Order: sequence, then C-alpha cells, then structure tokens
Amino acid sequence: MSIQVVQVKVEDQITVQRILLSLSDKTGLSEICKAFSKFNCQLYATTSTYRAIKEMGFSCQQIENITEFPEIIGGRVKTLHPKIFGGILGRPNLESDFADMQKHGILPFDVVICNLYPFQSALEKNSSEAELIENIDIGGVSLLRAAAKNHSSVSIICDVRDYALFIQELEENSGKISYNTRKKLALKAFKETAAYDQTIASALEKKFELINNFENKNGPIREANYLSINQIPDSVTLALKKEKTLRYGENPHQMAALYSFIDLNENKYSCLTNMECFHGKELSYNNVLDIEHAIRLAYEFKMKKAAVILKHNTPCGVGVSHSSIFQAYLDAFNSDPISPFGGIVCLTDVVTEELANKMSEIFLEVIIAPNFTSDALNILQKKKNIRLVKFNFDLPLANKTIFTHVQGGFLAQSSNETVLDFNNLTYPTILKPNKEILDSLIIGMTVVKHVRSNAIVLANSKQTISIAGGFTNRVDAVEHCLKKTRLSLEGAVLASDAFFPFPDSIDLIQKAGIKYIIQPGGSVQDQEVIKACDNYGIAMVFTGIRHFKH
Repeated sequence: MSIQVVQVKVEDQITVQRILLSLSDKTGLSEICKAFSKFNCQLYATTSTYRAIKEMGFSCQQIENITEFPEIIGGRVKTLHPKIFGGILGRPNLESDFADMQKHGILPFDVVICNLYPFQSALEKNSSEAELIENIDIGGVSLLRAAAKNHSSVSIICDVRDYALFIQELEENSGKISYNTRKKLALKAFKETAAYDQTIASALEKKFELINNFENKNGPIREANYLSINQIPDSVTLALKKEKTLRYGENPHQMAALYSFIDLNENKYSCLTNMECFHGKELSYNNVLDIEHAIRLAYEFKMKKAAVILKHNTPCGVGVSHSSIFQAYLDAFNSDPISPFGGIVCLTDVVTEELANKMSEIFLEVIIAPNFTSDALNILQKKKNIRLVKFNFDLPLANKTIFTHVQGGFLAQSSNETVLDFNNLTYPTILKPNKEILDSLIIGMTVVKHVRSNAIVLANSKQTISIAGGFTNRVDAVEHCLKKTRLSLEGAVLASDAFFPFPDSIDLIQKAGIKYIIQPGGSVQDQEVIKACDNYGIAMVFTGIRHFKH
C-alpha cells in the first residue's frame, strides 16, 4: 500500500474554538473550562466528562449531538465515529479534506483533551485479569494518536500538569495556540500511548502466565517476576517515568535523573524508586548507583544480620552474624577501616542506638536499613548531610533482566540469581573442607560475585578479610588481595570469581598460609591447579558456576 504525502500549509497560531474532552482523571477540569469559556469555546464531551462539566456550571454538549449515535457496548464505543475522527484528522487547509468535511457535515476540533483509563492504578490494586482488561482504553488511545498526528491543526493535551501552561498561552495570545506548543504536546501524547501499551503488554504477559521460570544449566532460578525472560525477545520496549532530576551525574558537568518502570507494581517489589530517603541531602547519581550495588549484595544475606560497607560500587567490607547487627557492622568495618570513609553502609536489620553511636564516629554518605530506633535517629540526625534511607528487604528485588546501555543500543541478560548449587559442588583435592570452613567459603563466594572481575575475596566465617577486584589478570588480583589484609589469616578462605588458568596463583596463596579455596573450575589447566593444591596441602572446592562481573 502506498501512502500519499501532501504538503499542507501550517498556521503558526491557531484560534481555539471547538474542544473535545474525554477524561478519566478530571483534576483541573474546572480551571481549563473556565479558561475556554472566556473565549466562547464550544465544548463537547463523553458522558461522564459531560456530566462533570455541567455540574461545574459550564456549557457543554455530549458527543452524541455530533455522531447522532449513543455510546454502546457498555461504554466501550464512545468516540469511534467518522464525525469525531474526521473532525480531529481533517486538514481544513487541504482542499480535498475540506471538501470531504463539507460533504459529510464534519466540523474540525481545535483541541482534544484526553487522559486514559487508569490501567496502572488497577494494576497496583492487584486487580483481576477481567478488571485489567476493562481498564484498557481503546478510544482514548485513538484520540491521542489522531490528534497528535494532526498537530498541524490540533492541540492534544494528555497530562493535567500541562493545563496551566496551556491556559497561560491561551490568555497571552488572545485564544490562540502556537505550532511549537502543538508539536511539544503531540510528542508527549505519542510517548504516553507508547508507555501505556508497554504497561499493558508487560502486565498481561504476567497475568496470562506466559513467563516461566528461567532455566539454565545450573537449575531453575527463583520464581520469575518483573522483566523475567524465558527467551531473549525480538523486541523490547521500556516504558520509563522520570521520578526526579538529580543534582548532577557522576561528575558535576554531567546531567542526571532517576527513572522508574511505568509498568512495575512497586507495592510488590523492592525498588530504589520506592525507598524512603528521609534525612540528609538529596541522593546523588553516585549515591543511587552505590545503593543499588549495596542492596544487591545485602539481599544475599537478608536472612541473617549482615552489614555491607561499599565505596564506588565496590564492597570494602562485609560482616555476617546470626545474632547481632552491631557485631556484623564491627566485623565489616574492621576488615578495612580506611575505605569506609565517605562510603555507604547497608544493613539488613534495625539500626540501634549502640550501632548509631559507632557509625557516627566516621563520615558516611548513606546508611540504608529496614528501620531505625528513635534513639538511633536522635544520634544520626545530628549530622545534617548524612542520608538515611529505609528499604524493604522483605519484598523481592524488581529486576530479573539486566539492561546495559551501549552505543546505539542495549545489552540484556537475566540477572545473576545463583551463588552456588550445593548439589553440584565437587571436591577435587585430597583434603576436604569441614562444615565450618564450607560456611566461610560460601561467604567468600557470595561476596566475590559482587566484585568487579578479575575478583578475589579472602573471608572467614563472620566477615570478609580482604577484597580485590577489577584486575586484568588473576595473579595480580590474588597478590593485591593478600597484601592488603589487616586481620589474622588463621582459618581464612579464598574465593575466586572464575577459574585459575595456571598454578601460579596457588603458589602465592600457599606462601600466605591459605589452606582453603573455592572457585568455579573449568580451566584446561584444572589438573595442574589441583596437583599444586595437593602438593601444598590445600583443600579446594569447585562450584561449576562462574561469576564474572563487568
């Protein structure tokens, strides 16, 4: 099918005379009707909007007066009529369009004001599938797209927040609206319909149970939720809403903002957009990134008392306790007392007075916790700039697909949900770890999963001892990790995010007195590495699961 393209003269200023209104959200309706009445505009509206306008005391006609046809199919069909869409899409400056409109008695609309059925609100109320279906707008989306397409002749308003500026321009220009404003409003309408459709598609995909648990060679990942994928789709549409403008990006000369997924029910998931930052300076771009990484790591230990201290997206100390969040913090801090200055602390339990006193001894940017006692707040809130954040660790994390922005596109992958699989652990060396050592190995492997590759972590049964990441070879990572230790290495274990390609790292580990290693295995040199461990009396565990983090 060929599409005929014709050039139409565009008027910069268009006088507003006939307005079509179809609104679910009637906020601000009185104010904009009052503005239209000043210029003797003719208002036409769908049933509920018509009633609201009449109750406010303004003159208005129902669209049935134009279509000579009632709303039908339980209100599903209201505006879908040639006399409505002809009035929106018709181009009076085009001779053929004008002739059609004259022939069929169609008058043009100058403004369309429409907001859509509240599908997002229905989603947040955990509505049934049938209720969600009934909250899918058809005519409204068509009105937005039609008016936006014909923005050369029509103004389209889809956001009540735009009423004030529209009214201001209307009054300053004697009842006229500029082409520049019409273009801006049209673009906003197209974005609105795109986001609306994405919200519906994502929600119904889950309601229709078309998303299954993602399976891989390491077994099923936890129950699928937001943005899960059981295969990489051919196309992805991301509907995003700006939550706030941030002061700047990673550096002061960069602009930044925080966006949320429009189709995400934040009552069901833990998100950075629904966390509560209730004290201190506003969160910065770097703060948000640090919080994201700290929370991901803390979630691995959320069934215990755990403290994660993080700096520049990298953990610098992790402490784990079965009974005391204060002890967990002490253990995390003591593993690296220098790096926490200016960092952030993420805790999986309530902040107590004792813990608040301890944390207030150094400068911290952010403290994240499920809650704070009143005594703890009395201490911490004396520091005006420290950001205090409440975060719900009881809800699951939202993102099951991780997107990374690259030049001209995105990479997508399922999130790394697994630390290790106990059923697939193998013990290739002569010496085997006991239960206590295995607990330490698990802590080491859990933390190393969240460190930039190449990554090495030294740990014991209650804390990290040393963390090294971002190295271009594994020998340097091992050497650096061993050199920066401040705590005793008695009973220490070493975790590696990927296999040891050669036995040279084992030589360094042996010299430091480390007797326990956990790593994925899978190198062509595995047998040489195993042989070196046996020669040195080192116990090594293979997990079969690599944890590269780029």
